[in-house]
Amino acid sequence: MPSLTDGVVVLREFAAGDAPALAAIWSDPDIRARNTVPEPTADAAREWVQRVRARNAAGEAWEWAIVDAASGELAGRRALKDLCWQKRRAVAASWVAPRFRGRRFAGRSLRLAAAHAFAQGLVRVHAECETDNTASIRSMLAAGMRHEGTLRAFYITPTGQALDQHVFGLLPEDLAHAEAFR
Repeated sequence: MPSLTDGVVVLREFAAGDAPALAAIWSDPDIRARNTVPEPTADAAREWVQRVRARNAAGEAWEWAIVDAASGELAGRRALKDLCWQKRRAVAASWVAPRFRGRRFAGRSLRLAAAHAFAQGLVRVHAECETDNTASIRSMLAAGMRHEGTLRAFYITPTGQALDQHVFGLLPEDLAHAEAFR
């Protein structure tokens, strides 16, 4: 797993020492409502880190810890999962801890991860998010992704509610033409 940085965020492999911070992040109600994450305990986080590292080692995904470059604190997760080498694409996913939101960590980490993926030969990064998740929509557009459509009743929440989801795509030329972060 390569470590990547733009000077504001660092993407690095998750480590067992991240468990307490992961448990704290997973206790956020917004993250729990929109993502499938383990129970917010250090033991569950250590087990999750082992599974993530195994998926990374098997070439099934690239899952990084998003780290604040200035403080070294764990800020979230950036994943390119469902890697399909035959079709040369991956699915982007992320979550960011509440105290790091609004600082473009999701968008910055997406650009770093996508640049890595494109350098490895992938030609598309795909993402989906609920139509009411304005923060995620903003971060994907800021990273250079393009809105490609809306899937009706596509995502079923942990509580069983069916939600519409927007579909976004990022190609190498989209990344090359993305506006600089301010």
